[in-house]
Formats: sequence, C-alpha cells, structure tokens
Amino acid sequence: MSHIRAKFESICFDCLLNINEQIVPRFVPEFYSQLTFNYNSEGHFVVNIVIQSKSFSLTLQEFGQILKIPFKGHVSYTDMWLLDYLSLSAPSKGRYKTTPPSPRVIKSFIQILRQSQVTRTKNKKTIVVDKNEILTREIQPHMKPWVDIIRENAICLGGHKDHVFACLCHMLYCIESSTPYNLAFFILKRMEKTRNKPKELLPYGMLLTRLFKHVVSVFLELVIDHYLSHDRVMHPFALYYERKTRSDHGKKRPRESNASSSSTTQKHPSSSLPLDAIVDKNDEESFHSNSSSPSQNISSSVPYVVSL
Repeated sequence: MSHIRAKFESICFDCLLNINEQIVPRFVPEFYSQLTFNYNSEGHFVVNIVIQSKSFSLTLQEFGQILKIPFKGHVSYTDMWLLDYLSLSAPSKGRYKTTPPSPRVIKSFIQILRQSQVTRTKNKKTIVVDKNEILTREIQPHMKPWVDIIRENAICLGGHKDHVFACLCHMLYCIESSTPYNLAFFILKRMEKTRNKPKELLPYGMLLTRLFKHVVSVFLELVIDHYLSHDRVMHPFALYYERKTRSDHGKKRPRESNASSSSTTQKHPSSSLPLDAIVDKNDEESFHSNSSSPSQNISSSVPYVVSL
C-alpha cells in the first residue's frame, strides 16, 4: 500500500485514498437539478449551483479546494476508449490548454507490450482490438490497483470494464511520470455530462458531502434538518489494499469472479459488491454491463436511493 500512496502523492492523487465521507442523499439530486457551467471573463471554468433557492458560483479552483482534489495540471475528458480522443478532448487554447502525450508515449508507460494482434470476443464474435485501445488485462501489473481506485473514486462510469477509458490511461500516465493532472476539471466535466443524461446514476455522492458542508457553513439560514446523512458501509479501497498487502504476503491468492451489487433505500445505504471480485475482474475480460461506481453514486431515476 505504501508504494501506491507514494505514487499517488506525487500528483496529489492521494486524495482518492481518503474518501470515506457520509452521504447526504437528498442533497445530491438537488445539486444536479439546476447545475450549469460557463467560463467567466478571465477564462476560469465555473460551476453554478442552486440549493434551496440560494444561488452561488465556484471557479474550478474554488471547487477543487472545497472538495480537496487537485485543480492544476493536464486536463482531458472523454468517455471513449481510443487514446486518439485525448487530443480531441483537451482544450487547445485558454487557461486549461493541454497537449496530452501521444498514444505511443502513454502505451510505453502503462501497457504491457503486445507481441501480436489482440482480439476479444463479444456476442460470440471475434473483434480485433485497435492498437490505441488498451484492455484492462494489458495494464502493467503494479498499476492494476490504481485502476480500481481511480475507477471507484474518480471515473465513476459504468459499462464494460474489460477496457481502460482513454482518460484513465491519461491519469495512469500522469501518476507514473509524476505529471500533475487536473482532477477537478475532469469531475466537473463528468458532472456536466451526467446532468444531460437523466437516467444515469448521479456520481460523487461522498465528494459532494464536502461541498454540502461548505454550503451550510456559508448559508446558515438553510434548512439543515431537511437533510439526512448516512454512513458509507463499504470500506475504502485504500484500507482494503493495505489489509490485502499484509494478508497476501507470501501467499498465492485464488481467483474468484462472483460479483454482485445492490442498491438500498435511503434508510440503509450499503453494498454487496465484494472488493475481491472488483480486483480479480482486472485479470479477465468482462463484457457484462456493470453499474457505475458502487461507492459514490446516487440513483436519479428513484429519488434518494443510494447505490454504494
């Protein structure tokens, strides 16, 4: 666990190892319901929020400071697999101008070298994997725990986990090369896209608790008893990997693949997704659609239902 923390600390990603907040289920859909974004006259990316008829705006830097996440460095946002999309997603001018590393450079840092053409099977059909797509099983072994942690606490995207999203590849490269990455920009862009998809789970429930605490400290007149908070039941990944490192020392871990997740009502937010299953799925391709990150999502289709 110490080597993960050391690598993450190099670009302030150790913040992802310490997310273990209570969740305020009512606050999350209220936050997303009137969320808007714009750039101000100085070129800062701004998020505009309305809570109980109180309007306020935060620059990306202010948002990052409140959530205690990095707000400087490389920026990118795409939910595509192809690394080619990174250059298309990164701003080419302005305050957040970024020139992402080329697919070749990223692959040299994070991918096990391919010896031949790679294929995968989907719906009983054999598909050739593009040279600039990276399968989860191709990630360098020491980075596989990083993938789990970032997927859980930063990416929060559902779908197939056999591939690694291009932005996640970009983050892995930044960690390995100690290049700062603007996580606040990514999360705001993720929120912006979620806002336009009403049937999608609302991500970042625990991180938004930090924003909630800020809001109620500024607007003391808000009806605080309108909100209830609930403990997170699942243990943080950081603690899991720390325990796992100790228990697995000198042992060969058997592979298991039986994973299931569940959503519960506002009264008892919890999860039945075994962490062993999440880790082991890195070693095999899985083409079954999975729900978004089990620890930070709020269902938008059923109000106040927490999927942990």
